Amino acid sequence: MKTIRTRLPASYVLRMYVGLLIGFVLIIGNFPLLAQVSSPGSAIAVRGKITDARSQELIVAASSGVISVKVPDTTIVRGETTIKFSDITPGMYLGTTAEKQSDGTFLASEVHVFSEDQRGTGEGHRPSSSVANSTMTNANVEKVEDVAVQEVKGRLISLTYKGGAVKVFVPPNIPIVKRVLGDRAMLKPGAEVSIQSARAADGSLTASQITVRAVGDK
Repeated sequence: MKTIRTRLPASYVLRMYVGLLIGFVLIIGNFPLLAQVSSPGSAIAVRGKITDARSQELIVAASSGVISVKVPDTTIVRGETTIKFSDITPGMYLGTTAEKQSDGTFLASEVHVFSEDQRGTGEGHRPSSSVANSTMTNANVEKVEDVAVQEVKGRLISLTYKGGAVKVFVPPNIPIVKRVLGDRAMLKPGAEVSIQSARAADGSLTASQITVRAVGDK
């Protein structure tokens, strides 16, 4: 039997090797993503609007698409209610997003007062992961003073946390909400929610905590 040997053009061989190399790089590069998606127990935050509420399941329209979240009996539900900046008093435990000022104090852009069962949650002072050039502080309110900064009347709150302290000026025109324990009756279509959930081995999400956000709170 006669064997026919064909010599492939060099350009074809080069393209073949380049294609194989690119494919290999893409596969390797996606390993972390695949692991992240399939990793059971991963903490997943979901934020959006409820479109359907069933006995133990919520359908939420989030920025990434429509998401199904299981809601077992152990899920903690909280609500938010809008309060005035004058309602902030010593002894509260709160979180605030703020920007550092030239005098060393911080100017708040939003404040949320935690429910009492959340005292100690995320305590500390750190760069904000959601607002550029800002910080997030979860701390105890030690002192509240009525002051005026550049003719703007507000409240200067002294916050203390493990290992430090900051002073934050709260103007009267920013979102301020207080969280309170709620129940499943709050989980209605149209409600804006923030959900803390865990991913199971099958990819499904199960909520551990749900916060129904105050109307108009972004």
